[in-house]
Amino acid sequence: MLIATFSWVIFLIVAFAGICIVSFYYAKPVREKYRLEKTTVWVGGLFFILLSFLITYSSSLAIWRYYSDVEFDQAKWWANPDKRYRMTEDLIARELLIGKTKPEVEKWLGATGRENQRNERWIYYTGRLPGPFSLQPHVIDIEFKADTVASVTQYDDRH
Repeated sequence: MLIATFSWVIFLIVAFAGICIVSFYYAKPVREKYRLEKTTVWVGGLFFILLSFLITYSSSLAIWRYYSDVEFDQAKWWANPDKRYRMTEDLIARELLIGKTKPEVEKWLGATGRENQRNERWIYYTGRLPGPFSLQPHVIDIEFKADTVASVTQYDDRH
């Protein structure tokens, strides 16, 4: 998702530059019409630029953070490791792994993309969530008790 992050930054720069150019173009006639002092125009311009940056940033966050969840499909899980995050909600909500043994989990999810931190906890890489500054990989954490899955959680791998 580094490409999405890079394109998001380009979008933000272009949108922000466009807003600044348009506001600069219209500032002079407004200043002359209302006979405003330069300090008033500078403060107003600064406020406008800050506000436009916040609006551009928040709208781009809303656009980039959206992704649709899909139902867990083993073929898709194996075929596209960087898009696995789309299936984790369904995998957890339907408790598809709860009660399964280690060989069954490995048959379902595979050994690829798994970090075996300890024998009772497996962590699977599920890709990077779309969005700006999404640098941490998204993972699911499968905890075993008595060689069967006790819990499955998901998080960004900041540990």
